[in-house]
Amino acid sequence: MELQYDPAGRTLLKTTGILMIVFGVFGTLIYSLGLAAVIGLSYATGGVFSASDDLVGMGLLWTGALVELITGILGLRGAKKPERVGKGRILWGLLCLLLTLAGLGHIALRSSAAPLWELAFGLALGVVTPIVYLVGVARVRRGPLEADDPPEEDSQDSAPAL
Repeated sequence: MELQYDPAGRTLLKTTGILMIVFGVFGTLIYSLGLAAVIGLSYATGGVFSASDDLVGMGLLWTGALVELITGILGLRGAKKPERVGKGRILWGLLCLLLTLAGLGHIALRSSAAPLWELAFGLALGVVTPIVYLVGVARVRRGPLEADDPPEEDSQDSAPAL
């Protein structure tokens, strides 16, 4: 008999896992291009243009996007096999959240040229999805649902009290 886990938690974990995979692939590509552009611009200008602060922030965001991709894959696997959802999934979700916050915070504090909409967009995609992922993991980790026992019938005929 297969154990039944919280179907809403599994659905939440699956949906968030898919979103994290999409955002992780998108973020990895975008931040790879950004890193290449900043490094290329630095080399092309002979070091006149130095964006070492931006490189650290973008490197953190690139790493966060890569971790988000891995976390999304783990979320999909956890939705398929909920008995394997353990503390590791929580750690991956927290790592994803912390890397994104660190990268966005570093860019916001070090770079005056960072547009506000970009930071808000990064917060929405990089913070909301890991939090929802962690909620899904917590719901699945509650364990299997107990089967509903049929109500026991009284063998005594009880007459309503007047």
